[in-house]
Amino acid sequence: MAGKRRGVGKVVSRSATSAINLSVAGAAAVGALALMSWPIAALGGAAYAALVVSDLSNPDFRRRALRASGQVGMPKVKDLQDPQLVEVVEQLGAARGDIDATLADTPARVRRNLTTTIHALDELYGHAAVLVCRARDLGTYLERTDAEDARREAKSLRARAAAAEAKDDAASSREYQLAAAAAVERLTALDDLAKSKDRIFANLARIRATLRSVPPKIVRMRALDDQASDALTGDFDQELGRMNTDLRAFEQTLESLVEVSS
Repeated sequence: MAGKRRGVGKVVSRSATSAINLSVAGAAAVGALALMSWPIAALGGAAYAALVVSDLSNPDFRRRALRASGQVGMPKVKDLQDPQLVEVVEQLGAARGDIDATLADTPARVRRNLTTTIHALDELYGHAAVLVCRARDLGTYLERTDAEDARREAKSLRARAAAAEAKDDAASSREYQLAAAAAVERLTALDDLAKSKDRIFANLARIRATLRSVPPKIVRMRALDDQASDALTGDFDQELGRMNTDLRAFEQTLESLVEVSS
């Protein structure tokens, strides 16, 4: 229960401090002060509260808020069944450990230039955690489904539709065709899920490679003067920013798929 309450608090906090909601409250406050009107202030407060309630009732907003707060953690290796996923999580953990060790040995003057970089890396690792969870859930679902069974079913139903049509039984043929279309739709959905799982692993490989590239870049910054170090840091921050943007878009694509049970 304590964890659940903390999660609710994270969602409330993110909604209460969102730019849109605060702008509504701020505009009302400014208007109330300018006109010396308490009703305007009250109306603005009610609008602000309504926006927060709307956010709290929105499942997509709650998921985004929890991810942004770090509520979605990296699964433990002992809780994973997929050997490929276990290897990925171990490698991601090792890469992050290497980054932490390198930062610990880095002079303060260089670390000061890496504040934005460190935040971006934290976000990157958070995306990795989300993708690992999604790969785990997709894998669990796909293991208990049989794509070949859907393929055989569609083929059988199409054959029955053709046989019924040959017997001049239009009604039966139509029903078999509809059943075959449903089986094909099921097969297409399973294929899409399998492809999505492959794309998740591809994105995790990109994240892993990026994390592994960080320590040598930090070490190289130590040998540069402040101006050169700033330039190198700026380029890397832009790269990480683009990558995090790509991953956010990819996560939204995954969320648009059929929700699977774990």
